[in-house]
Amino acid sequence: MTDTAHLADLLGATLEGAPKSVTQLLPPGLSAPDAIIVCEDEAALEKALSAGRLDEIAALVIPTDVEVPEPHPPLLRHDAPRVAFAGISAVLDHEASPPVGINPSAHVAESARVAASAAIGPDVVIGEGSEIAEGCIIDAGCILGDGVKVGPNTRLFPRVVIYRGVTIGARVRIHAGAILGADGFGYAPGPRGAEKIHHLGTVVIEDDVEIGAHTCIDRATLGETRVGAGSKLDNLIQVGHNVQIGQHCLIAGTVAIGGSTRIGNGVRIGGGARISDHVTLHDGSALAGGAGLSKDIPPGEAWGGFPAAPMREFVRERYLIHRLERIWNFVRAADRSKSTDKRETEDGAA
Repeated sequence: MTDTAHLADLLGATLEGAPKSVTQLLPPGLSAPDAIIVCEDEAALEKALSAGRLDEIAALVIPTDVEVPEPHPPLLRHDAPRVAFAGISAVLDHEASPPVGINPSAHVAESARVAASAAIGPDVVIGEGSEIAEGCIIDAGCILGDGVKVGPNTRLFPRVVIYRGVTIGARVRIHAGAILGADGFGYAPGPRGAEKIHHLGTVVIEDDVEIGAHTCIDRATLGETRVGAGSKLDNLIQVGHNVQIGQHCLIAGTVAIGGSTRIGNGVRIGGGARISDHVTLHDGSALAGGAGLSKDIPPGEAWGGFPAAPMREFVRERYLIHRLERIWNFVRAADRSKSTDKRETEDGAA
């Protein structure tokens, strides 16, 4: 149980009105007792105020400079309501987890080291020489190979598979069914067909990374595949061998990243984008959803399309494609006019 005064202190917000208990977070347009509602702009605020039963709402979270007509429920003013939304959601998220300790059905190798404050769920397998730090939660059915290192307060949701030698930092969240450290797609054509290139490298996940359900991150051929601190990967992403992802990147679902690609810091990639191998997305760049990238993106630029091009070129191309029928009709009309003029000139000369 928390209240609006506590949230104001936690978020660095200003509370206007009496403190009230908060038990749920609702979208604008709904109301319920002890609910808090985040209004990111004036349109959302208007929707929230028109929902009725304002007396039962714990508070509205609004931008600092927005005026609210009387009467109104208590207000939490914040410079960035979306950031406040994230903080409130964390407070109200009561995730279930296995109890601290090792479940009797788990198999932990004798040489593995598991902190006393870690929670190891049913049917978990932890291999030889692995290290599980304090505060970790390893949910049911997870499999960790030999020599895996998991940093403090990291959570692996059910049925995550971590291959041998992978290193995971602190406060990482890896969702159900994700696989880290499988072999990359590497083969050498030979007289007997495709000869497998064995992948001898590893995967390193830095602190505060989140990895979505059923995302796969391949181990490096040699060296390491790395995901930088604070980056967030959605569900069903494929990260090829030797890929380097920088810090604080946002990568949406079903993106496919080819081997040895370099992604800088603060890069954003839209859902369903496909990225060829050995390309670079420099710091602060962005790639639109559904794009197909085979060239480097310079720092800070946004690209889109298939094949991907700078966004200005891509948007102009789409604009012209939508006008093709009109352009074609214009050209045909001009040709017919020229033909008519030519016939009239020839007839007059005759």
